[in-house]
Amino acid sequence: MNEMLMLLVVAYIFLAALLVLVLLYGRIPWLLKLLLVLITTGLYWVSYQGWKEVQGWPSEVELPTKFLLHASVIEEPSQETGTAGRIFIWASNLKGNKPAGEPRAYIIPYDREVHSSLQDALRNQRNGNVQIGVKERNKNLQNAAPVNVRQLGQIHEKLKFIELPDPALPEK
Repeated sequence: MNEMLMLLVVAYIFLAALLVLVLLYGRIPWLLKLLLVLITTGLYWVSYQGWKEVQGWPSEVELPTKFLLHASVIEEPSQETGTAGRIFIWASNLKGNKPAGEPRAYIIPYDREVHSSLQDALRNQRNGNVQIGVKERNKNLQNAAPVNVRQLGQIHEKLKFIELPDPALPEK
């Protein structure tokens, strides 16, 4: 991964040097030069945003409905710093009781109920019990109209954690 990062840095430096050469020695109108600088700057920003996703930064996409819990970090809300709190979950999507793809880091807003159930799940995991997370819709909100979760800062689903069942052994 480090070699790829270094290759990407070298490629960006080469492109920036190429742009400087075009700006200094090119006989093109200054408006086109300005447009080249703006496009190059925009592409650097877009690639940086995309690189964050590749590097494993937590994603704000929705958690899968059923997932295998690997780890979690809980940041409680703090009035001193003015933070609302966040919960980071490292999980793998489950399809047919098998992990579908590689683990991914997710970030969700802090919720006290999710915090307590997640702490119980992590405690069980430390005791050697693999935990499966399942999203459940709150019963009092099932009939409510769909609302943008990010705008209200509330979680409309609660997370329930269960132990991975023992595998069925084949008969002898």
